[in-house]
Amino acid sequence: MIKDSPSNISREKNILFLSNGYGEDAIATSIVENLLKKNPFLKIKAFPLVGEGKSYSSFPVEVFSSHIKLPSEGFIRNRPLYLLKDIKAGLFKKILTYTFNLYKEAKRGRLTVVVGDTFLLFLAGLSVRSPIVFLSTSKSNYKRGHLAIERCLMKKFCQLVLARDKLTAESLKKVGIKAMYMGNIMMDCLKITGEDFGLSPKDKVVGILPGSRREAYTNIKVILQSIEIINKKSPLPVKYLLAISPSLNITNLGEAIVSQGWKITDSSDKDKKRGIIAYLSHFNNLKIPVISGKFGDVLNKSQVIIGLSGTGNEQAAGMGKPVVAFPGKGPQITKRFLELQSKMLGGAVIVKPKDPFQIAEELIDLLNNPLRREKIGKIGKNRMGPPGGSEKVASFLIEEFNLY
Repeated sequence: MIKDSPSNISREKNILFLSNGYGEDAIATSIVENLLKKNPFLKIKAFPLVGEGKSYSSFPVEVFSSHIKLPSEGFIRNRPLYLLKDIKAGLFKKILTYTFNLYKEAKRGRLTVVVGDTFLLFLAGLSVRSPIVFLSTSKSNYKRGHLAIERCLMKKFCQLVLARDKLTAESLKKVGIKAMYMGNIMMDCLKITGEDFGLSPKDKVVGILPGSRREAYTNIKVILQSIEIINKKSPLPVKYLLAISPSLNITNLGEAIVSQGWKITDSSDKDKKRGIIAYLSHFNNLKIPVISGKFGDVLNKSQVIIGLSGTGNEQAAGMGKPVVAFPGKGPQITKRFLELQSKMLGGAVIVKPKDPFQIAEELIDLLNNPLRREKIGKIGKNRMGPPGGSEKVASFLIEEFNLY
């Protein structure tokens, strides 16, 4: 535990949270929620690198965002050519603004929690003087472990690394890094209210996760083509639930699908209370509820998922739902990204070509093969681990860093 030396006492009990993505923001806010339950007087400041950090808005958190939207949306690694587009869009200005704000606030920080990747850790290491706890969200020894340069950054800057699974934590310990595994906090971000959206327990349901980035407006077209094929070929009726991210715009979604015979139709006041904000309607009587704010319930009611999401795919696998995915058009959901995600989750994410017929066939097979679904589901649950990590992490931080 860090004792209260005069230098520590002079600092207010400010905690800085750094995150670099929609999923990372959600993970960070899950920890924030538990910290504030234990000590409501903590002063928490958030520094989202990608996006505006909307997840933090539910809590008394001061958010510092540069508000510059980049074409890569933080996924330069997946498509390196996006680096040039990012530079034109103000990448360096964003990083300088971010680092300046962080440096300015860092002297009042008691603790810095970095949720994301080692680039964000590098920025934190250059800017803050408080102890750093690093939640490494994307790297796992199940797919590919941390690079030597990443391990060096952890040794140099981190007081503690919280790994996403036991295997990775043990690997980091072997090279002299103080690492722990306290559970997969992604699973804590799922809130299940019990909403059934009017579906029967006997219904065959496909959950749709188009993603949270701009590429979702393009990728939804392939998803809907696959659904039209399922509707024609499935031996039994299939229902659908589409989970829309707060970062997507329903009007833009409607504009993206109109050329394929789909349109956005309004939902009733009763539907809106259930989380159904609209419907995707097709001329052949297909009607898909668009759900906002009840992502956990969408996963809970679905037997299988068609997913072009990062964190969302992993959460679905953690709930025991097989995920069918395909490479999208954009910087995030590339073939390489999905192959690594599938490897990390033991095959719980099934990667298909961007062919609506092959995607539809895979989904139909899963819907009609409960034993296969169960086998894949067990693997996904095992790889992701149970919920409860954010409460454990919050308790540890309170004790270890004397945040009473």
